[in-house]
Order: sequence, then C-alpha cells, then structure tokens
Amino acid sequence: MRYMMIALGMLMALGIGCSAQAEDCDANQAAMNQCASKQYVALDAELNKQYKAQMLSLTTAERKKALQDAQKKWIAFRDADCQYQVGKREDAGSMWPLSQAQCLAEQTRVRVEQLKAYTACREQGCPR
Repeated sequence: MRYMMIALGMLMALGIGCSAQAEDCDANQAAMNQCASKQYVALDAELNKQYKAQMLSLTTAERKKALQDAQKKWIAFRDADCQYQVGKREDAGSMWPLSQAQCLAEQTRVRVEQLKAYTACREQGCPR
C-alpha cells in the first residue's frame, strides 16, 4: 500500500494521471472526437449565454420574437450546412464525429461573435 501511494505521488508530481490522459486530444480518434465534442459543447453554452444577453437588451416583444425566429433559422441553417459539409453519419467513417463537431463549433463560434457584437452595440441602427 505504501509503495502504491509513493508511485501515485510520483506520477502526480510528474503531471501524469488520468486527467492528463483524458486531455490528450491527439492520442487516438476517440480522444480527438471527445475533445472536439467538448469544444462544441463549451461554445454552445457560450452561444446560449450571449443569446440570453441579447434577449435581455431588446426592448420590445416584437424584437424579441424577431431574434427568436432568427436564432431558430440560424440553428437550422447551421445544422444543414454542416451536414452538407461533412455528410451523413451513415455515409462516413470514424472521422465523422470529429468533422461534425468541428463544423458545429466553428459555425457556433461565428454566431457567438455576432451576438456579442449585437449586445455591445449601443449606436443608432443596432438591434434593440
């Protein structure tokens, strides 16, 4: 038991452990898929945060409805565009989850920046 604790302590001191292995995004295809998925999930959370912030800044129910409609259509576009770019899962191989997550993440990153710009804009002509 004592030797196991010493070995564990040495591994931790070297920075080697389960979390280091889990974060090695280049280890194999499954790790790459998982890391890309995590990146997309994080961007999707940021997208929701920015969407809510913009909703709060809008002053009329009409503008809120317009943003809601635009967001729904943007999601449909994003999903359709990524399917066009990456193809269908059943027609692809083990790289499909990685490619799909990367496409969704990139499109989501762009939309996050758009929503941030809407929220930050306080000039005439900004969505309010």
